[in-house]
Amino acid sequence: MNDMNELTKHRLRRKDRAITKAEVDQILQTGMVGRLGLSRNNQPYIVPLNFAYQDGHVFFHSAETGMMIDFLRSNASVCFEVDEHIATVPAATACQYDTAYRSVIAFGTARIMTNLEERTAALRLIAAKYAGREHAEELTARTVEKFRSSRESGTVVVDLVVDRVTGKAFQPKEPSQ
Repeated sequence: MNDMNELTKHRLRRKDRAITKAEVDQILQTGMVGRLGLSRNNQPYIVPLNFAYQDGHVFFHSAETGMMIDFLRSNASVCFEVDEHIATVPAATACQYDTAYRSVIAFGTARIMTNLEERTAALRLIAAKYAGREHAEELTARTVEKFRSSRESGTVVVDLVVDRVTGKAFQPKEPSQ
C-alpha cells in the first residue's frame, strides 16, 4: 500500500468536532504560526513558520540552505498544522481538564518556486499579513531577486499545494444559569 492510500484511509475521528470549509479557510488565513511537518529517510522534522494562505495554497519562505530545505528537496510530501488555543477548561479533577481550541491539518505537496513573479507575489502575501499592505506593495521583484540575509543566504519561496485538509474545534457550552 502506498503512503497516500494509507493517509487517505484515516479520516477525522471526532466528527462531532469537525468544522466547516469556511472555518478551515479562516483559521489558515488568520493563524500567525504554522508548523510544517516533513520526513526524510524515516526521520521526522517539524518547523514553525510564518506563512500566508490563499485558494488552497500555503506560501512560506526560508533560507536557501538548511535542514528544512534538505528535507523538502528529498521528500515534497508534507503536512502543515495551524492551531488556536482558546482556553484551558477547568474541571473538578486535573484528569477532567480540557482545552478549547480550533485546529487545521493540511496535507499536500510542496514545491520550491522558481518563477520570480510568482515568488514576489507569494512574498507580498506574506508581507501583507505580517507587515501590512503598504510594505507588501513596496516589495519588488528586484528586491526579491537580490535579497541576501545577514548570513548571506538567498530566500527560497515554497508553495504547498493542499491536497486534503481536516479541521476541528472544541468550545464547551456555557452552563445554563
